[in-house]
Amino acid sequence: MATINTKLRVEETASKYAKWLGALSAFGIDGLSDGEGGALWDPSLVPLLRSYAPCGLDAQGRSIFWIKGGSIQPEEESKSVWAGIMYFLAIHADNASLHRGITFVIDVSRQPTKKIGNESKLQRTWQSFPIRPQRIFIAGASMVKRVFINGLLKVAWFFTKQKILDRILFADMAEVLAEVPLESAPSYVGGGG
Repeated sequence: MATINTKLRVEETASKYAKWLGALSAFGIDGLSDGEGGALWDPSLVPLLRSYAPCGLDAQGRSIFWIKGGSIQPEEESKSVWAGIMYFLAIHADNASLHRGITFVIDVSRQPTKKIGNESKLQRTWQSFPIRPQRIFIAGASMVKRVFINGLLKVAWFFTKQKILDRILFADMAEVLAEVPLESAPSYVGGGG
């Protein structure tokens, strides 16, 4: 999957995969199996999928990777990251999403105001996942957050491919729902996902 998400660029795949495994190791996750060659799926992790919103397909038939946020307690970190891996793999389990990318939505309106202290560590891990977003929506950011993040994006422009930055859109929920069919949107925003 990582190879397809990097459009068959082997060196880029190896670099991204090594970065991902390095980030996962901070949570005691050594590779993508249970250590005995078993299944990735662990039904006991289902409650930890609460940070994600089930969705359907976008207007182009690609999966929607929707993060609705919430805090992760330090004692839940490793299991939450493993649940994130399961969700990530599920989102890419169809041919259209695997070959043409996904729509990525981050709803920051539900972020807790009180910090726990593990946010940076988790953020580094989430950013290491080898995804191929075609659209990136950051929904629910206040005007102050938008100004701050837009400033960060201008700095990031010097270090990141412009193509990725062009795909990021700070939007209100109405703008997101204009591109995500309502029947595919999560139920917490009035959709049928």
